[in-house]
Amino acid sequence: MIDRIKKIVFGGEREREVVELIGKQIELIIDTCELMKSIIERSDEAVVGDVCEAEKLGDAIRRDIILKIHSGAFIPALRSEFCNLVEELDEILDELEDLAMLYLLIDLIPDELRDEFVRIAEINSKMAYLLLDAFNALEEGGLSDVLLKIKIFEEQVDSMKGRIYEKLKVIDFSNYAEWYFFIKFVEKLINVSDLIEDASDTIQVLSVSIR
Repeated sequence: MIDRIKKIVFGGEREREVVELIGKQIELIIDTCELMKSIIERSDEAVVGDVCEAEKLGDAIRRDIILKIHSGAFIPALRSEFCNLVEELDEILDELEDLAMLYLLIDLIPDELRDEFVRIAEINSKMAYLLLDAFNALEEGGLSDVLLKIKIFEEQVDSMKGRIYEKLKVIDFSNYAEWYFFIKFVEKLINVSDLIEDASDTIQVLSVSIR
């Protein structure tokens, strides 16, 4: 019975097009998280432009998906949840672009924080891969295991947040602007994991709705 419902939900041409585009949107998030990891790990400012280009491509994909959904893809009861997911994925790309731009505004990452920042960037990247697994699990099954892994990673980032803010207390910033941009950078780096978890929650809602 469940397989038959999934075939009805995902089996149409427009539905398959939307599913493929959402998959591309998540793959773009994966690529951008990897770019962001390179920026933080290697101080690779050269790829900041690639992050911005990825965000523009993500915007184009989002518009295409929304248009297809409002043109009749999926049953009405599911359209709003698919639109919510697409907007949440776009928000992740927006946050990653902001993060890359902020990197250009901070002088450097202090040595005492670099390891934590690299670790969070690695976790964000792993969570992005799991997000694609979660979306694929709508059809293939095994969603609960993937969601649990995402939750565990998000909690790891949460546990690191307190240590980072404690270390920030003793870092001497030369002026208010330097402090402000650095704090915003930290906030957005941490927030990527929250946004990925939010998108995975919407995938869980979709899974329940499909049943």
